[in-house]
Amino acid sequence: MENYCDMHGHTITGVFESTPEAEYFPYIMPQEHGNHTGCKWLKLENGLCFDTRKTFEINVSQFSTESLTLARHASELKPDGCTHVRIDYKDSGIGSSSCGPELLEEYRLSEKNVEFSFTICVE
Repeated sequence: MENYCDMHGHTITGVFESTPEAEYFPYIMPQEHGNHTGCKWLKLENGLCFDTRKTFEINVSQFSTESLTLARHASELKPDGCTHVRIDYKDSGIGSSSCGPELLEEYRLSEKNVEFSFTICVE
């Protein structure tokens, strides 16, 4: 299940298999979905893989960020035939003044200097 730094008590560490379609969640207003925290590697069906010495956050979707931003209702979303992959150092938590209480300091992405690297390979 999707999770964020302030919402991952229900998740466990392990190796999981999924699809871009299964990562989608039909929120009333289309938005980011399927985020995963604490990841050490990601391997796609075509052999493309990503890994890091620390951890990163990943998102794999059948929708582009642009299509999610432009759609006002889930029925407006149409898969474009691509697999969209996002690799992040980390995201802020999901709580905010727009959808909940203000984020606690520990869940905010507020670092000024970030060192982050990952490797892309093809197997």
